[in-house]
Amino acid sequence: MSGLGQCLLVLGVACLALGCSSTAGPVHDGTRELEVAVPDTGRVYVQLAEPALVTPSAPRESNDWDLAFENYDVFTNSGPSGAGRGAAFGQLDLSTLQDDTTPEVPFLAPDKAGGAFLDWYAYDGKNHALFSRFHVYGVQRGDRLWKIQISSYYAEQDNAPLSGRYRIRYAALGDSVGATQILQIDGTAGGISGAVGAPSGCLDLESGTVSMLAPAVARESQDWDVCFRRDSISVNGEVGGPGGVGAVDLQASERAAETLAGIQAEAEDEALVRFDSVTQASFDGKQFRGDHVVSAFETGAWVVAGSNPEEPAQATWLVQDAAGTQNFLIAFSAFREPSTSSPGTIVMHAKPVKQ
Repeated sequence: MSGLGQCLLVLGVACLALGCSSTAGPVHDGTRELEVAVPDTGRVYVQLAEPALVTPSAPRESNDWDLAFENYDVFTNSGPSGAGRGAAFGQLDLSTLQDDTTPEVPFLAPDKAGGAFLDWYAYDGKNHALFSRFHVYGVQRGDRLWKIQISSYYAEQDNAPLSGRYRIRYAALGDSVGATQILQIDGTAGGISGAVGAPSGCLDLESGTVSMLAPAVARESQDWDVCFRRDSISVNGEVGGPGGVGAVDLQASERAAETLAGIQAEAEDEALVRFDSVTQASFDGKQFRGDHVVSAFETGAWVVAGSNPEEPAQATWLVQDAAGTQNFLIAFSAFREPSTSSPGTIVMHAKPVKQ
């Protein structure tokens, strides 16, 4: 047996003993390996340049970390997670880890608040267009409940589609269904190159009024229920804001089977029938919650869904550091002694790549 084969055999036996899911292979050559022990409670921070574990004194304001791990969540230093300019994209094929230059991706996503509306659209990568899934969402504040459906993400301007101009329908629910309201809401926030603090439309469902609020203002205000910002829709609850608003996607279970072609084929009148059929009773037993912090490393993406014990997806992610100046490719080859609350010790691999 070759030296490499003996090494892999030893690692495989050790993996069985320790409860890890997989081991590094040749595809990880040229990367730097870092073991990250994630406790059952608390957060650990990683700086990718070494890579190394770090302990920033004020993580929310510090640029001294690039990734953070807490339970089975991974965060970049950006948005609600940190003050940096971090961002990420994934999954990419594991073989991408062997590249020395930044792979072409449609965007790098900073962390953001998201929840029930996270996957409201399907993305057409060929034409770079978003199509509503026409799901019906419940939005709840106190004892008040509304249903909402996204009709369109575009409006016409100068004979061309303008993104971020939402068209929605909504209605109050109770003993009877209220009249359907139709609104167009400005979620452009200055477009893709707009300033981080550019305002966008936030809707108060009770009054039907729309206020243009910057993200920092919205996070402190109770005077809205649903905010529309570029391709993101947030609700005023948990990390989304102090309003105690919760939401739920009534068709969330259908998402895995939906295809872009099927979504594009659904007609507006079919969507309207779906919306009209929803009553208050449709939400009986449903769990409403506010927004949580969403990164490119959603649990269903970087952890293999349904794995027992949990194991990391064999994939690559592109990560931008907190300074916004250096890109890295990272992958995970093993979880050692994972539990229900923690992946245990993560075996991570990272390498810098040219822009």
